[in-house]
Amino acid sequence: MGSFENKEYFRPIFNTVKELLKAEDKKEIVSILENAEITVTQTGYDNWNGGIDCYTLYIYISVPEYVKLDIEKTEVHIKNALDKATRHINHEAFEKIIISPISNNKIDWSLINIPKRDLIDKVNYLKNTMISVSTGGPQIQIVDNQYKQTFNEVQRILKKLGIENPNKYESLWDWYGKWSNNFNTYQERRNYINQLYKQLFDIISDEEDTKIVDIKIDLSSWEKINRTIIEINNREKQAKNEEQYQAVGMLCRELIITLAQTVYNSERHPSTNEVKISKTDANRMLDAYIGIVLAGDKNEELRVYAKATNKLANLLTHKRTATKKEMMLCTSATLALINFIGILEDKI
Repeated sequence: MGSFENKEYFRPIFNTVKELLKAEDKKEIVSILENAEITVTQTGYDNWNGGIDCYTLYIYISVPEYVKLDIEKTEVHIKNALDKATRHINHEAFEKIIISPISNNKIDWSLINIPKRDLIDKVNYLKNTMISVSTGGPQIQIVDNQYKQTFNEVQRILKKLGIENPNKYESLWDWYGKWSNNFNTYQERRNYINQLYKQLFDIISDEEDTKIVDIKIDLSSWEKINRTIIEINNREKQAKNEEQYQAVGMLCRELIITLAQTVYNSERHPSTNEVKISKTDANRMLDAYIGIVLAGDKNEELRVYAKATNKLANLLTHKRTATKKEMMLCTSATLALINFIGILEDKI
């Protein structure tokens, strides 16, 4: 992880940026940054002056805030302040600021590692168990352990999704304390639980899944790759013109570089021609990686496929033309490469 990607390292820098903008009377920008979701990703490397790691600052803001901003000017103001705040730092620099809209009304299901259906089933279990034990069903001591385990799982999932858990009864004994003192009839208890969960079910049942297109592997330990894929998915949906198609291609290129940097090791994966591979030469890094991981006659077909997929993905990300069809081919090839390498890395 690069220095700027370390949240504790970057936080005082970002605070300095806000102070500089405030001093320049850019109070609207400061206000927006206070509520923005911020991520930092290394997106390049420059060999100049002993080598410089290049980063992109991604700023996600609400749709109402986004539409009222002059995005290009705002990005310039933030970039200028960021350059001032980091001018004392050698060998690291920000090359881009990208502000993107993010809806506050949609659930990003890619934040969790289970299908939406599984969450609904867990919530249904909690609801039905609470009704059952309070209306003549099983004794609390028989089902309480399973209830508490499921409650904690749902609590963690809802927290990741940014949804408040309406159920505050961490154990069935807590629920017993409520119903025994407040609800005399079975119907009152049923009505209370149904009403308790109504809004949550409305939220999680009516939402369409926001899927990471074509991803078959577990990305939980590849946080940086996961973030970039989410960004690609969002931008691909919004892309309407040549510049936006091209921006998706650039993100695909950055994603392949990140993938290569994640799995490639110069000692374990030497280049075939003994040439030192640069930190941004994703094509050679992945070819060297594939040559070692899929070595041997029995892996020849897989090796040929992997190298062809890598070559196609790199070719498409470097195309200067930018049509919707080429953008879709680019993302498909890139994500196929992510899937293939992820399977080799046992991300299944």
